[in-house]
Amino acid sequence: MSQKFFGKYRGMVLNNIDPMQQGRLQVQVPDVAGLAPASWAMPCVPLAGLQNGMMALPVIGSGVWVEFEQGNPDHPIWVGCFWGSAAEVPALALATPPGLPAITFQTPLQNGVTISDLPGPTGGIM
Repeated sequence: MSQKFFGKYRGMVLNNIDPMQQGRLQVQVPDVAGLAPASWAMPCVPLAGLQNGMMALPVIGSGVWVEFEQGNPDHPIWVGCFWGSAAEVPALALATPPGLPAITFQTPLQNGVTISDLPGPTGGIM
């Protein structure tokens, strides 16, 4: 019986251009496979269905959390991302005052939008 890997493992994106266009990532998970790239990791997204869903892929070099279907290292699933340092946090997110509820979406070229509960004319969508 082969070894099973349950739980989340830190990984890194090696390739984000999925030839099947399903949002898969090729990831490296050192604690499971050393420096060898894993097979394509299926996405775990909040919404997916026939012609609907959410698609947001991390850039190459991003940190991703990886799990394995039924613990099988041949069936990776990427379930989310993490920042490796404070310098990686989107600048737009840091512009919101601490403690103020806000949601920020930002691309690598710093195009973005923030939705906040900031009162007054600067609140709402920025």
